[in-house]
Amino acid sequence: MQQQLQEALAAQQSGNLEQAEHLFKQLLNASNGHPVVQAHYASFLCQTRRARQAIPHLKAAVEGLPKEVSLVQQAVHIASQLGEHDLVELWLEQLIGLVGEQAPLLEQLAGTQVACQKEERALATLKKLFRLTPQNPNAQNLKGLALCRLGDDEKGYKCFQKAVELNPGNLAALRNLIIYGKRKKEPLLDEILPQLQRRLNQPGLDGAARMNIGYMLAMYYEKRDPAASFSALEMANRLNRQQYQYSHEETLKQFKLLVDAFDDEFIAAAKPYVMEESGPVFVLGMPRSGTTLIEQILSSHSEVEAEGEIEDLRKCFEKEGQHLFKPVAVDERVSAGKRALQSYLDLVRKRQTATYFTDKMPYNFMLIGLIAALMPNAKIVHCTREPLETCYSIYKQNFSGSHAYSNDQKELGQYFNAYGSLMRMWAERFPDQIYEANYEALIKDSESEISKLLEFCGLELQPACIAFHRNKRAVRTASVAQVRQPLYRDAVKASTPFRAQLATLQAVLDSDEGGF
Repeated sequence: MQQQLQEALAAQQSGNLEQAEHLFKQLLNASNGHPVVQAHYASFLCQTRRARQAIPHLKAAVEGLPKEVSLVQQAVHIASQLGEHDLVELWLEQLIGLVGEQAPLLEQLAGTQVACQKEERALATLKKLFRLTPQNPNAQNLKGLALCRLGDDEKGYKCFQKAVELNPGNLAALRNLIIYGKRKKEPLLDEILPQLQRRLNQPGLDGAARMNIGYMLAMYYEKRDPAASFSALEMANRLNRQQYQYSHEETLKQFKLLVDAFDDEFIAAAKPYVMEESGPVFVLGMPRSGTTLIEQILSSHSEVEAEGEIEDLRKCFEKEGQHLFKPVAVDERVSAGKRALQSYLDLVRKRQTATYFTDKMPYNFMLIGLIAALMPNAKIVHCTREPLETCYSIYKQNFSGSHAYSNDQKELGQYFNAYGSLMRMWAERFPDQIYEANYEALIKDSESEISKLLEFCGLELQPACIAFHRNKRAVRTASVAQVRQPLYRDAVKASTPFRAQLATLQAVLDSDEGGF
């Protein structure tokens, strides 16, 4: 085996990648997946820009060589780049077990646990980190974020203040001071943010820092100086847009594939195979349309637990993807759809004991055809908000993850129109299964709208749902500060001071450009 491995490595080093891959695959078969071969093949896949394909090989390698420090370090690095937070946490804990508790590793672990929505575990890790580095601003920021998500806003805010006092250039902590400050007077921000604004015009500042400062200045000046706010926002979005590729044609192609997949033929064929599960409440729609608010209301009910923005349904759908689209026979598509939904339910039910649970991944709107056809007892709550307000709220967010349409006004408007076309298709096919929860209507008459929402979900009205802002559940989206307050009207016409700057977006929305 050693000679064949050397040949494969030599071919890789000489650039003969096709030959190297052939030799690695032969070795994997001949050695019955030896962990050393798995490790080298994982490195090869990363070199050839197939890091995601390397993950199962890394898992096998680390499992077979659990004390190989350099291998575990490599696994942590690759999983971090891919955003595989659960694996990063697992392998970081393994690495700490091998090399001991080191401050950089504990800090990375705490950050990963926050990203994994494991706030309690993050706080335990941070306690260890503070023993090593008591004056660590990043640790203070992570502690503040974990506490705020768990409902302890006051202590969390003090952590953000401490982080900024320790390091006034800590952009993440500054951002959190703005978000969780709920527009309170904050001397630290009043001192530091104007300095950051001046830095934007100085040479030597990289694009990522300029972008992040731009988003912060946009939030800080939104009520103080609308012109300065939007100028910073445009700059930040322009820099953000330069980082990725986006094609609206690809979006349309994807949406049309979904419409074709879950057509009348599929719906008819699915009827004998429908699932009786009635627990899921899918809260969906465009981001920033009120999904977090609706989940907060529903999860205040004694029979409902909140799952938050989980990706389980998307992942289960993608595993069955090749069997769900035409020209595959309709019976096979129905079977694949049922497998995807059953896998989804199995995953969530491992975590959930409540009668009902909310899944508020906004982009589940793409999968309404699958949900409504095969799980007709599930509740689908479509959150809507005035189009320009929705889009402006998206435009001013520095999202993480896949929101590639959001940084250009024309593309944002086109995506919104395509989403509108898709939702109209679903409404025609499933007219009685989709409930519209409108943000503006909820603000105008909250008790009546909350009552109607609960009635659709088959739930009795409970006082806690009206006083939803007192719900101390963990909230992990950009709306966390808002949903812990009573309903307020400030966001209803938030775009009004920027109507002139949003003219391109408004024109696209008015024309229905990008729809189908």
